[in-house]
Amino acid sequence: MKLSALWILFFLGIGFGLMATLAQAAGAPEIAIYRGADRQARLEKAAKAEGEFVWYTSVNAEDIQRVIELFEKRYPFIKAKPVRLTSARIVQRYTAETQAATFLADILDTSDSRIEFFRRKGMIQPYYTPLAEKFDKRFVQPQGYWVANRVTMLVLGYNTRLVKAADAPRRYEDLLDPKWKDQLALEREDTPWFMTLMEHWGEQKGKAFFQRLRAQNPKIRTGHTHLAQLIAAGEDPLSPNIHSQGMATGQRRGAPVEWLNLEPVVSSSNVSALAKNAPHPNAALLFLDFILSKETGQRVIRDVNRIPTHPEVLPNPPRLREGFEFINIDPVKYNDKIEHYAKLWHEWFLQ
Repeated sequence: MKLSALWILFFLGIGFGLMATLAQAAGAPEIAIYRGADRQARLEKAAKAEGEFVWYTSVNAEDIQRVIELFEKRYPFIKAKPVRLTSARIVQRYTAETQAATFLADILDTSDSRIEFFRRKGMIQPYYTPLAEKFDKRFVQPQGYWVANRVTMLVLGYNTRLVKAADAPRRYEDLLDPKWKDQLALEREDTPWFMTLMEHWGEQKGKAFFQRLRAQNPKIRTGHTHLAQLIAAGEDPLSPNIHSQGMATGQRRGAPVEWLNLEPVVSSSNVSALAKNAPHPNAALLFLDFILSKETGQRVIRDVNRIPTHPEVLPNPPRLREGFEFINIDPVKYNDKIEHYAKLWHEWFLQ
């Protein structure tokens, strides 16, 4: 063989090797979409070598600990390393790390609207879980990028000492009754709730409703937890966009609170996604299965007073998820239209 031919083969070898390396870095690892009968065994074997995974999450510290304890009991050879951040900080941090080609996170856990942003930027990867077929299609991303593991319902919450059950609003239109002027409270950052109802009703009906709601002079509060505390304390009589699990938790603690579903109830999903260049993909995939399993993660979610999405694991109490119509905040519409609706929300309620 001539020397020039040897050099050609040498450079082709380097080129193909480099291409393979780049393809592996740019695409999903094969194991993420593997469906073979030995999937569990392969994941466990490789996860033992990885030994850990890094979980960026907006879940509170106490609930994180409950989840980790059960996961590490199931998989004692894997160390879960949570990094607790607000949803906004998850976006900021993971985006900065991706731009710097610093790949630390394996799992990103926050609202599906935030995760959809990552999907559009090519920063997460689809994965297969055999559990997906069990779930309501509203909780499953069509291209396989996530399955929601918990859901939040935005409902009417009220203080039972200030609002009689017979008088509490049953429909959104009831909020416009003159007797509720100066009595309502709204959460400051709930533009997705506003957007979803505007899209559902149409611009004409939606604008008419929300401008009349603004005329009720609602108090603007920051944070759903804070809003729940104010209602429990009697500082705010009622709110139409409060988290139902916050009311249920208050009841269990003896607070004088109750909630009603104004249909359609607006819901928001929280999901766990697989990072594009996850350094510990096998351990991460075991965790993604774990959090969706009715025997493990979904029961933990119920036990920490959240609303699980698995159809066979009802929340406590079951009426947190059953007996009413709900529409999930659409993460695609959110990312397409949120600037428009954020501007309207600010003009109508925050100025």
